[in-house]
Amino acid sequence: MESNTQYARMDYWDKRFETEKNFEWLSGLEAFQHIVTPLIPKSSSIAHIGCGSSQVSMQLWNLGYKNITNVDYSKVLIENGRLEHPYMEWIADDITTLANCESSSFDVVLEKATIEAILVTEKSAWEPSDSALQNLENIFSSICRVLKPNGIFISVSFTQPHFRVPALLREKNWSVEMFEFGESFHYYVYVCRKGAAANKELADRYSSIAKSWLRPL
Repeated sequence: MESNTQYARMDYWDKRFETEKNFEWLSGLEAFQHIVTPLIPKSSSIAHIGCGSSQVSMQLWNLGYKNITNVDYSKVLIENGRLEHPYMEWIADDITTLANCESSSFDVVLEKATIEAILVTEKSAWEPSDSALQNLENIFSSICRVLKPNGIFISVSFTQPHFRVPALLREKNWSVEMFEFGESFHYYVYVCRKGAAANKELADRYSSIAKSWLRPL
């Protein structure tokens, strides 16, 4: 059986997306729709980064969100998406730079379990490597750049808040909120609003447990 470290390789995803049409990490939109849709006006410009073969963008479209851009670094996935769903925008890009996305162009940036895939080679959840922290800083600064003023970043994750909240707080230009969903297993929705002050209570609660996620580089 192959290791999960394959999730960090582009060739793995290109090969997988040659045939895969639909796969949901964590859950589909229906499980967390009650959390995210009240935050997003129908007129919002939305970027789904690391979209993969998730149907979340299609589910949002069917709810009336008609300005959706799907971003993934697999050109195979992007080409398939353009053919199958030409009514949405598709951009091949690396989320550590989002170099092909214009600055201040989105009201909402959404990701679901993409950050987990990027961190899959980490040896310890308590002691992230310097490269992991640099990747996160690059991702978060890129997201901030493409968000409009007061735009929001929505991260759907299985990573517990004592690891993810301090990681998100490495970016100083947004606030962080957290919501939970799920029954037998709990998942998390982290909402970061560009230009807002950090929630001191949340930061104090979670930043003292896994402090290495906040250590300076």
